[in-house]
Amino acid sequence: MKAVIYDFFHRGDDTFYYRLLSLLEKKIPFQIIELSRIRNDVYLIKTKQYWIILKGFTSYQKLKVQVAFTRALKQEGFTQTYQFYEFDEEPIVIDNKVYGLIEYLPPHKDSFSYHSKRNRREALQLLEHYYSVTERLVEIYKYILPTFHLMKKFEHRLEEYRMNIPIIEQYVKKDIVKEIMEWADYSFGSIKNKIDYLDTNPNVILHGDVAHHNFLRVRNNELYLIDFDLISIGPRIADYLQFANRILPDIGWSIQDLQSMQGYADLFKDKWFLMALIYPTDILREWNRIIRNKDVDNAYLLEQVQLLTTNQFHKRKKFYQKLQQLVGT
Repeated sequence: MKAVIYDFFHRGDDTFYYRLLSLLEKKIPFQIIELSRIRNDVYLIKTKQYWIILKGFTSYQKLKVQVAFTRALKQEGFTQTYQFYEFDEEPIVIDNKVYGLIEYLPPHKDSFSYHSKRNRREALQLLEHYYSVTERLVEIYKYILPTFHLMKKFEHRLEEYRMNIPIIEQYVKKDIVKEIMEWADYSFGSIKNKIDYLDTNPNVILHGDVAHHNFLRVRNNELYLIDFDLISIGPRIADYLQFANRILPDIGWSIQDLQSMQGYADLFKDKWFLMALIYPTDILREWNRIIRNKDVDNAYLLEQVQLLTTNQFHKRKKFYQKLQQLVGT
């Protein structure tokens, strides 16, 4: 029998590799020719018949929810995602992780990003298709998936950032840190006063992480939506807020460009959305993360967060000021 090629990051992974390979050879009905690690708990398995993604989950329940959910998406007409393979009724369990086998989607030679107008437009179209399908699945999943609490998330992120200010001020000018705090306080205070607004919006199954890396352009040029680790029940405006914050640096913080995009023209008529858009969620999130993970001594990561904070600060400021004018405050 030909030896299996493997590519792990550290030689210390040898023992884990052999245990994993031994288990996979019992679970997969094809000869494995290569096993490589993509990132933590995600591996690529090459067999003579298929390439397969192996992904770890913290519980069997979480794996089964995603297996059922991706199957339901396809049954309801959303075909632009992967499927799970189930070759064996017994789960793949190793080191307290439960692993699922996912269809490998051959990527396009040009990786997806939010830099191009075409990509941003296609991503929004795909999300809207996803919501039109998941709106029909809410009744089935409302007792299975968590409810997304936007206000709790904003409040927790804001208070964590407030506590981190003494550390942040060691790396960013105090007046910038103060202004960021003022934007966050203004935004959160404004939307908190209209807290019932979210209850007036129909629920969908939110994707929860609309970063560019969760869109995959496959070899035939179709765009796919992947990674459903953060799905929850809530109004689509939560994902739209996140999407806007993801793409604003790529469109130069242009109100006109954002407003002209599918789905946003109507949202711009909504004061709640405009006030929520002033919340500097990306800056708060990344500073909280780097401090929580004790990574401020990592020069590369620190520089990335500093650049995020200061690089387009004046464009961001003008954008927020225009939003305040539209709100009328």
